[in-house]
Amino acid sequence: MQEILDQEVATEAAEAEGGGAVESVANPRKNAKKSASSRNLPQQKLKVQGKGYKDKCYEEISKAVEARFNQLLTELVFEDLKGALEEAKKIGEELGDIYDFVAPCFPPRYEIFQLMVNLYTERFIQWLRLLSDRANDMTNIEILKVTGWVVEYQENLIGLGVDDSLAQVCSESGAMDPLMNAYVERMQATTRKWYLNILEADKVQAPKKTDDGKLYTPAAVDLFRILGEQVQIVRENSTDVMLYRIALAIIQVMIDFQAAQRQKLEEPASEIGLEALCAMINNNLRCYDLAMELSSSTLEALPQNYAEQVNFEDTCKGFLEVAKEAVHQTVSVIFEDPGVQELLVKLYQKDWLEAQVTEYLVATFSDYFSDVKMYIEERSFRRFVEACVEETIVVYVDHLLLQKNYIKEETIERMKLDEEVLMDFFREYISVSKVENRVRVLGDLRELASSESPDSFTLVYTNILEHQPDCPPEVVEKLVSLREGIPRKDAKEVVQECKEIYVNSLVDGNPPKAGFVFPKVKSLSASKGGLWRKLT
Repeated sequence: MQEILDQEVATEAAEAEGGGAVESVANPRKNAKKSASSRNLPQQKLKVQGKGYKDKCYEEISKAVEARFNQLLTELVFEDLKGALEEAKKIGEELGDIYDFVAPCFPPRYEIFQLMVNLYTERFIQWLRLLSDRANDMTNIEILKVTGWVVEYQENLIGLGVDDSLAQVCSESGAMDPLMNAYVERMQATTRKWYLNILEADKVQAPKKTDDGKLYTPAAVDLFRILGEQVQIVRENSTDVMLYRIALAIIQVMIDFQAAQRQKLEEPASEIGLEALCAMINNNLRCYDLAMELSSSTLEALPQNYAEQVNFEDTCKGFLEVAKEAVHQTVSVIFEDPGVQELLVKLYQKDWLEAQVTEYLVATFSDYFSDVKMYIEERSFRRFVEACVEETIVVYVDHLLLQKNYIKEETIERMKLDEEVLMDFFREYISVSKVENRVRVLGDLRELASSESPDSFTLVYTNILEHQPDCPPEVVEKLVSLREGIPRKDAKEVVQECKEIYVNSLVDGNPPKAGFVFPKVKSLSASKGGLWRKLT
């Protein structure tokens, strides 16, 4: 029995000559199950006693691998990409034979297959680095062929039982970064050139109409068709890290496209035109839907560790913001209409008192609304009406504070009629509560303007601050100055008390919340500096 034990110990010692387990190639972007440095791939050497059979074996194998890769690394990589890819494919497939026929010929603890995977992967990374050095000279198709080979190599390794993390070392080593950079930059540049041309064409070409009269241009669908094709090409021909890079690039393309549209919206609304703005509203709503679809399919294709680093949501919402800005510009088209401007300058003047302004104004609104309702989707039309109500109230308040006529009983009566006319018109398009919430400020100012005592002024102003906490006391100051019969002493007392009420309502020096009216009133913006000097 002792002789048998001695023989087994001797056999184990002979097999162990030269070292221990082969160290794995490390994936620099993931936590590999086996630690190692991809820059120092060969086997870990341990000091052991013996004749060094294992070390000699590893040395000879390394020389053979070096010779096997010589043509790929010294000739084909510089001269013939097609030939290099074919050669790389052949070499990679040899690992299957090594696994089946070579590795079993060695003692298991030599881990010959793991050694060969390490040596092959190290040299393939070297080859990819050499290709990356001339990334700018390669076409996008050639780059995709290289990344496609990397995918095949990864799948081959996984099929041979190599851990997923180790199989992806080629793609995640950084060796392909210049190739990916070149591909992504070209994709972004091409897409940018395309959508800028489309936006320029939109300026001179009339929008198209759907069967139900909704306006659009092909830009939205075409943009996302191209972006979707890019994702599909990379999914089918490249690596996870490349798909991740494309996802980030697509997000940037969408951000840039939104910025280009916003730049267009900076032009005067009347120059852009009603139909072009309506088409832009519809386009961006469509872009949002298409962006969400593309986001979903892209994130599903990405491994979780990459998907967690990609944020499509905020960028997708950017299209809704552009649509919202286009809605406001559509309202501006109405208010920049020369006929509308002729009516607005008559506010609080003789024609206004004779019912020749507000009634005519809503008639003009009605004509515009019938067109806009046909041109844009219902959800956008409601926002358009709400924006139009708000702009109307802002304009009425602004003209009230700018006009210099004394406020008389007939002025108060006409102001009340304005509220009724506006309520009756806008309630036909949106809910009564939404109209009331916006028209209420006209009623509040009417009550303020008709107050008969200092206490009445301060009470009404306090009530106004409940609904419009950013209504500054200079509104009171202006309306008091337009009232006949109020002694100067009482007027000064009212204004001072309202200033104190306003200052006491501030939170950290600011109104508790911003309303839709007073920040937009031009007459207040022009005199705001003087007001703050008085308050402080």
